Amino acid sequence: MSFSVSFNPVVQSGAVAAASEGLKSGDDYETLVMEACSALSDAGGSRFRIGGFGSDEWPLDVGYDLSAFMEQFPSLMASVRERREVEVDLYSQGIERTLSFRPSHDLVIIHCESRTNWVPNPECESIAQSELVAMLSKLAEDFAQGLKAINSDLSEVAPFERWLEGEV
Repeated sequence: MSFSVSFNPVVQSGAVAAASEGLKSGDDYETLVMEACSALSDAGGSRFRIGGFGSDEWPLDVGYDLSAFMEQFPSLMASVRERREVEVDLYSQGIERTLSFRPSHDLVIIHCESRTNWVPNPECESIAQSELVAMLSKLAEDFAQGLKAINSDLSEVAPFERWLEGEV
């Protein structure tokens, strides 16, 4: 299995997010992401998936692991687009992995380092830069769609409202 990352906003009909008290577009991005992931987790049914490095699906959850990933998303997206090296630290207990993204011509070489007993096999995988940008863009759009589907006020806050429009 080669590297993949996705968010599937599968929401039961009638799911409604709790009101996001006091949140506004001026709040920092990390706070908005934590609140958004909490709302998506509480609504239930959504799935955050990463696969690769010998494991088809890593044991991830929406409330914590997706939040950790999305907190680092702007830096990841900008770096991949600009062909700069970047790391994503999936620091949650039990996962504890660092993904290093390094550009190499039209590819991005991804190195996975584990801080648990789990051993990535292989340690490095590659993906076309354009394919990775498309995958990350879809993840952001699906994330925003998930917020809209649960009627979260956060779907109308930057950057999520732009992601709904496909502006990632």
